[in-house]
Amino acid sequence: MKTHCLYLCAVVLLFASCAKEKVQPATTSTTTAPSKLSYLSVDQIPNEIVPLLYQDLINDKLYDQASQLSEEYYATFSARKDGKADLLKEVRSARAAEIAAANLPTHSVTGVGVVITGNWYQTLGTASANLQALGWTDYNFNIMNSTAPDAFSTTAPAANQIIGTTGQSRRMEAIKLPYIQFGAADETGTTYFTGSFGFTYRAHVQDIGWQIYATSPYGIAGTVGQSRRMEAIQIYGPRYENPNYTVTFNDAAPSTTARPYIYYRVHQDSYGWESWVSENDIAGVTGASKRLEAIQIRAYLIKI
Repeated sequence: MKTHCLYLCAVVLLFASCAKEKVQPATTSTTTAPSKLSYLSVDQIPNEIVPLLYQDLINDKLYDQASQLSEEYYATFSARKDGKADLLKEVRSARAAEIAAANLPTHSVTGVGVVITGNWYQTLGTASANLQALGWTDYNFNIMNSTAPDAFSTTAPAANQIIGTTGQSRRMEAIKLPYIQFGAADETGTTYFTGSFGFTYRAHVQDIGWQIYATSPYGIAGTVGQSRRMEAIQIYGPRYENPNYTVTFNDAAPSTTARPYIYYRVHQDSYGWESWVSENDIAGVTGASKRLEAIQIRAYLIKI
């Protein structure tokens, strides 16, 4: 009996030892460092948009991101593709007291990024315009929001980077904007995606004035079948209802949270391409009986 008990104890101890060895990690294993999303160099952002983005970041009290944007702007200034005018200086001076009060940290420009590099994808609906004599015409938001070299011209974006037409004297009568999402790759080439979101927008229309807001993906701003010109437009991203709206990538390590910022400009009869404006600012001229002919939209994702 004593021998049997000793044998049984030995078996139990051996089993426990094996089980313990099974859950012990191997001493030679290595931990994979988390991959990182890549970031857009600020010289790839049109010069007119940089001060708008900077000011929006200050308004949202994202002082750290504003500081990084400023540092990268001046670090890449000589590489700008659309002129070397320092358009950020005046905005920084105007907000100097607020910036100083925020006690901004100092950053090393190398390796710092705030604007996430990636592609926009239409997930529901299509960017469309109802054009004089052409009717509804569809456009690809991803191509329209690309970073092709001519996107940095202050006067002539590529035809596939706009909604509408230029040089044809066609009035824009209505638009529809889609739901979109953002996809960004890490250093290993794996692409991660955010959730999708839409736009809120309205048009100032001939003989009607400002309409109520329409929403993506099927809401129409403007008119159909009435031959009325659009004269101005206002566009909001998802922060129309939630100023603190953010999106999160589905990358596991680390998870990246970001905030979308939307900018746009219009091509108008007699005036040509006008200045870029931030979300919900008026693009176009009212009270002058001038038709809108095209709209260009840019979207950027800022890590927070």
